[in-house]
Amino acid sequence: MEIKTSLVLSFSIGTVFGMFVLIIILRLGQFKVERLDEKTLLIKLPLLGKFEVFEREYKGIFIRGLKDSLLNLQRFIDLQTMLRYASRYNINYVGIEGNLDGRWEERKLAFCTLSKGHKGGYNIYLNPTLDCKNVSAHLSKQLNIEIRPEEVYPFLFFHEIGHTIGGGENNYFIALVNHSLSGGRRAARRRRALKNLYLELEKYADEFAIEELLKWRLQRVSVGLS
Repeated sequence: MEIKTSLVLSFSIGTVFGMFVLIIILRLGQFKVERLDEKTLLIKLPLLGKFEVFEREYKGIFIRGLKDSLLNLQRFIDLQTMLRYASRYNINYVGIEGNLDGRWEERKLAFCTLSKGHKGGYNIYLNPTLDCKNVSAHLSKQLNIEIRPEEVYPFLFFHEIGHTIGGGENNYFIALVNHSLSGGRRAARRRRALKNLYLELEKYADEFAIEELLKWRLQRVSVGLS
């Protein structure tokens, strides 16, 4: 009898505690869900932190989600170009979300990350809030070649592909790791070496992007789009 009473009491306390935690969570704000890749969701719960949830693998496509994604992305780069380069350079995802908190750092135009998906590859993110006229003027002056406002996003897309192994760059993510580990603890000479490495990586990606942009221009001329 005492054991039964103890179990009932423990269950009651656990239930009350669970309801208490749930009430706190609801009062602090709703949980947030963000997509990391095609299979992984990041769930943020107040007080409890972040959790990754893996979805089942589907064999088809979600029409509504695909339609919304295409409407968002085709404002920046045409679908055929995006799919062609994605297939060639193992691009797993192209998005406009920015960092995990959904915000873009000031003056950050685009970035590339390794995909966490089971198939590997890369994710490319394009900043959707750019003033293309100002960015095109800046890029044109910096690179000494005309980058038209309507070419800003294709150029940025090609630039990030230039950082992939398929694009010819083998040291980009090694440099990222070195940079993240260096902080202020490395000697000034080491920090200068890392900075020079980054400048070389960016120069290579710019050269790759210019070459691909020129091809893109010619293709659009051949089909009467420019």
